[in-house]
Amino acid sequence: MTDPNTLLTGARLPEDEVSICTRPDLAGEWQQLAQAVAARKLKSAADPRLAGDGTDEQVQRMETLREQVEAATVVFRLRALRRKVWLDLVETHPARQSDEEDARMGVNRESFLPALVRASTVAPELTDETWAALLDPDGELLTVHQWRQLWRTCWNLNVQQVDLPFSVAGLLPNPNCGGESGSPEPSA
Repeated sequence: MTDPNTLLTGARLPEDEVSICTRPDLAGEWQQLAQAVAARKLKSAADPRLAGDGTDEQVQRMETLREQVEAATVVFRLRALRRKVWLDLVETHPARQSDEEDARMGVNRESFLPALVRASTVAPELTDETWAALLDPDGELLTVHQWRQLWRTCWNLNVQQVDLPFSVAGLLPNPNCGGESGSPEPSA
């Protein structure tokens, strides 16, 4: 049996990553092309005479777009805060009495969430100017979805229960499965 003292002294805070594409316009163009290619493939399956009608060029453009999107994506490595840092941050940003969402979360969302994202970010290392532009609610660097994705990941790292994985066996296909039901017999 493992010594709990050894386990506890080696404990680490939970981490997660969020990818932020700085060129969602390119991702949108890729999605439009993907839909067009899928539609053309469906048509050519119904009528083989339509095969090769510009799909190759679209697929090449999609590959170029994919490379550009990858190059324009920033991966944020986020880590839960130490308990004292979290409590100090919550205390520094008390909920506004007149705001229901603040009351529900227990903090002033307008000031707390940007501070939480900045405090939770392990990588990349950003300058103060970049942080100011990134966290500016009137700025154009993040979409609403991207902003929510960042702050919700930080929030969840700090307040959600950590689910312990048990086994990957349940995720793997069972080679012994035949035509019978996989359900166990009810106990008597």
